[in-house]
Amino acid sequence: MSSRKSSSAGASILLRIAGLGHHIELEIPPTATLADLKSEIEEQTGILAQYQRLVAKQHKKMEDNSLLLGPSITDDSSNEEKAGIGLETRTKILLLHSPRYAQDKAGIDTLTTLNKEIDKIERGRQTREMEDKVVQELIIQICCKIDCVDTNGSDALRQMRKQTIQRAEKVAQKSSDDEKRG
Repeated sequence: MSSRKSSSAGASILLRIAGLGHHIELEIPPTATLADLKSEIEEQTGILAQYQRLVAKQHKKMEDNSLLLGPSITDDSSNEEKAGIGLETRTKILLLHSPRYAQDKAGIDTLTTLNKEIDKIERGRQTREMEDKVVQELIIQICCKIDCVDTNGSDALRQMRKQTIQRAEKVAQKSSDDEKRG
């Protein structure tokens, strides 16, 4: 997967991010934070910011999400210094999974599989290969499986589980609406 996205800011830093099957070039303002960069990468790759670990050569401190991507600056209004990483244009950044990803991997894999099952049920509903009552019964079974996914206190995994339940409920609602019209 390869893409390029530009920011509308005048002066920007061109960053080249590669890893986990992705190759991206992003233009980011030097005043953007590491959290901003992770959000942009999440938007481009679908890898949640909490599961990203970014590594750049000679930039060891890429853990603090409040760090600026460019050099340190002093805020004129508050006279407060904001720490910067000091990334330069054309910096290569390696995208890896964070340690949290390893802890949540079993839940992520289960939810990914359940999302594929929901897609399959949705296709069966749309093509009318499955009766509406069968669709609703299968969705109930999937919701029970989703409920069994242990989040281990992970907010990211909890959010993924919630999104999967919402998708399942949407398919069940469409099926119910079709049954009423039917």
